[in-house]
Amino acid sequence: ADFKLDSPMPSDESAVAVATSPTRALSEAALRAVATTWSVAFPTAPGRDRFAEAVRRRDAPPTDALSDEYVHGVFDADGACLAACRTFIRVLRVDGEPRRVLALAHVATAPAARGRGYGAAIVRSAFERLGSDGLVESIFCSALPRCFLFPHVSRTYLPSSGGHRAAGIPDFYLKLGASTLPATLRLEYPDGAKPFHDSTLLRYALDSAAPIPPTAVIAVNGDGW
Repeated sequence: ADFKLDSPMPSDESAVAVATSPTRALSEAALRAVATTWSVAFPTAPGRDRFAEAVRRRDAPPTDALSDEYVHGVFDADGACLAACRTFIRVLRVDGEPRRVLALAHVATAPAARGRGYGAAIVRSAFERLGSDGLVESIFCSALPRCFLFPHVSRTYLPSSGGHRAAGIPDFYLKLGASTLPATLRLEYPDGAKPFHDSTLLRYALDSAAPIPPTAVIAVNGDGW
């Protein structure tokens, strides 16, 4: 089998069967199903191949910017992907100190599957990686102008205690226990790296995670994800 199923989650999404697997263990058919959902959820320039990108990530050697990638997904009986996200480990530097964090990316739900709790279920599954392998926090970005979780959202910015956020999408993560990171943080990227393209950095952390100072300098150590 391509995936193993997580145990039921104690939440409103407990009836949703979320499958999780290391990306390197996925068959090309399963990875193509996931990439198809991502392609529709995140339309980009013509010719961009989300499946080819997923294969390159799967086959690439681990680096400080990306290692131990997993896919968390919901699939129908025919193997079509209804919702999926990816997690991976990244080593950041916070004020010069290395910090291993869980990155969350490509959270998407297929159009016909909206409103069933699939998006929340895959994110909860992703956060369940915390508490093992020394991981105590997840840092990720949000606020795309449109996605399948909230397709009606436009890029309208509202003030918040943690900086600025787009209406709707970061609230989805806040309801799942995440918090916004302050806009006073400074992000540094290696030469030639692509920065975060979303407006809001968020964090989901266990109680044992060290705080991030509001004026910290974070070396992203790779492309924004």
